[in-house]
Amino acid sequence: MALLCLNFKTMAQENKAVDVTAKGIQIGQKVPEVTITGLHNYKDKNGKSATTVKLSDFKGKLLILDFWATWCSPCIAMIPKMDSLQKQFGDKIQFLSVTYQTENEVLPFLEKFEKQQKRHFDLSVVTSSKALHQLFPHITLPHYVWIDGNGILRAITEYKEVNAVNISKSIASSIEFVQKKDMKIAYDNKKPFLIDGNGGDGKNLIYHSLLTDFTEGLGPEYNYTPIQENVLRSISAKNLNLIQLFRYANGGDRNYFANNKTIVAVKDKAKLEFKGKGIHYLNWLKDHNGYCYELIVPSTMSKNIFQLMRDDLDKLFPQYKARIEKMKVKCLVLRRTSDIDKLSSNGEMPVREISGFRFKIINGSLNSLITRLNVLYMQNSQYPIVNGTGYAGNVNMDLKARLSNLSEVNSELKKYDLQFVEEDYETEMLVIRDNFAQIDEKQEFKTGNTSYHE
Repeated sequence: MALLCLNFKTMAQENKAVDVTAKGIQIGQKVPEVTITGLHNYKDKNGKSATTVKLSDFKGKLLILDFWATWCSPCIAMIPKMDSLQKQFGDKIQFLSVTYQTENEVLPFLEKFEKQQKRHFDLSVVTSSKALHQLFPHITLPHYVWIDGNGILRAITEYKEVNAVNISKSIASSIEFVQKKDMKIAYDNKKPFLIDGNGGDGKNLIYHSLLTDFTEGLGPEYNYTPIQENVLRSISAKNLNLIQLFRYANGGDRNYFANNKTIVAVKDKAKLEFKGKGIHYLNWLKDHNGYCYELIVPSTMSKNIFQLMRDDLDKLFPQYKARIEKMKVKCLVLRRTSDIDKLSSNGEMPVREISGFRFKIINGSLNSLITRLNVLYMQNSQYPIVNGTGYAGNVNMDLKARLSNLSEVNSELKKYDLQFVEEDYETEMLVIRDNFAQIDEKQEFKTGNTSYHE
C-alpha cells in the first residue's frame, strides 16, 4: 500500500492510538540547531564537498527533509521527482534525503538504482541519522519536513504535497498544508493481542480466538510461529482483508497464493475486493472490510493450527467457501532446454545472496527461486510461476539480473539451460466461492484478474 511503508519504533505501552509526530518539533516552532553528519553528495556554499553541515547553514533556503528507506517503494519513486525539483529551483531550496540506514546499505543501492534508471540523481543523502529522527519522529514513509529560510518548521506532509506549485508558494510566503499525522498504537507481537492493553483496549472484540474489526494504529502484518515442543504456537494477522486471511489459512507454511493463484468466483465481490489504492483502500478496510485475527494453540495442536484457522473462517464467514483446487491454467513454467545438467551442487557450504538485482545460491533448492519470484519480485505477474523442471537435487546458481524483469531473468537462465515459458500447467489454485451459489463447473476462470492490494 502506497504511504504505508512502515518504520516501526518501540513505544511506551498505551492502549489507544497516538500521534507520534506530536512528540517532536511542532508547526511554527523554531528548529533547534543541530549538526548533521553522515552527509553524502553535498557541496557547501564554497562549492567544496562536505560530510557535515549545520541546519543554520541553510538559512535563506527552503529546506525539505525527505525521510526514506531503501525498502520503501513510494520513497524510491520520489527520487527522480525530487532531483528534478532541486534542479528547477536551484539555490532557493535544498532537499536532504535522510535515512537511519547505513551508507553501506544506501550508497550501493542508489548506485544500482541509477544504473537501472540510466540517469544520475544529484541529491544529498544523510545516512545513519539519529538527531533528525529524534527531532521529527514518524512511523510511515516517505515523510517530509518543510523548514523555511528562518529555521521555522512550516509543514509535515506526505509525498503528494511535494510539487512545484507548493514549493513556489512556500518560497513566496507561508502556505497551509494538511499536516501528516502518524498514528501508532503500542503492540508487541510476542504477547497475545489485546491482553493487558497490548494493541488496544478490546472494545472492537468480535470473536475469540480472536477476530476484531480494523484497529487504528496497527500496520498490516502477518506472522506465525514455527512448531516448538511444549511451546504455544500462534497465528497473528492485523488489518488484512478477507481474501488475505483465506490465502494464509489455506497456504499454511508450505504454499503462497498470490493474486495470480487466487480465483474469486462470487456474485458480489464488494466485500472481498477493492480496486482503489492508498487512502481509499485504507478507508475501505475501515468500513468493516479489514480484520485482525489471532489464534493461539497449545503445542499438542500445533500441527493443526492452519486447519483450525480454516475452520474459524468457515464459521465466521459462512457465506463463502475457500478451497484449494487443482486446475490447468496459464503459468510461467520453468523448463529445462537440454538434458545437460548445469545446475548440480557438489555439496559445498550453502550460500544465499539474494536481492532485487541478484539471486545467488550454492547448494540450495531450485524452488527457492520460484518462491522468491512469486512472493516478492514478480508478485504482480499475470501468471503463477511454477517449477516444471522436475529437478530434485540441490543446485548452484548465480543470476545477475533485475528479478522483477522476466526477460533479464530468462537471459541469465540460459547459461543453465533453463527458461520460463508460458504454457497451460496444472497447479493448485485458491478458489473462493459463494457457499450456496450454483457455480457452473464448466465455467472458465482467468487468473491474474483479482484486484485487491497488499
